[in-house]
Amino acid sequence: MLDSTRELLKKYYDALSRKGEWQSLLSDNFLLTGAVAKETRGREAYVNLGFWKLVKGLRVKDMIVEGESAFALVGYDLVSPKGSPFSSDVAEFWRVKNGRLDSIAIYFDTAAFNNFMTR
Repeated sequence: MLDSTRELLKKYYDALSRKGEWQSLLSDNFLLTGAVAKETRGREAYVNLGFWKLVKGLRVKDMIVEGESAFALVGYDLVSPKGSPFSSDVAEFWRVKNGRLDSIAIYFDTAAFNNFMTR
């Protein structure tokens, strides 16, 4: 039986927070859009984002699921390449297709993030 959207996202965030295996939850043609420098297509491209190296912790603050669509407000605790800590709330809009996470559109305070990356 296919996992529900809520179950898939719970598995994703749980694995991500403990640095476990979450990559297999993504579709092969996974799409990242939103407040990012450029659209990213493909599971490997998303998995290999430099952002994941900055993440030291996360907590899901809110989640709304309707069918194969979901919204999550996630608080990320990050550490810059220079060692500065930073916390940021990120709005994540998800789509599920054929039992896999198929796309995410993320929105966050890009000015604060860019400032953090230079500290």
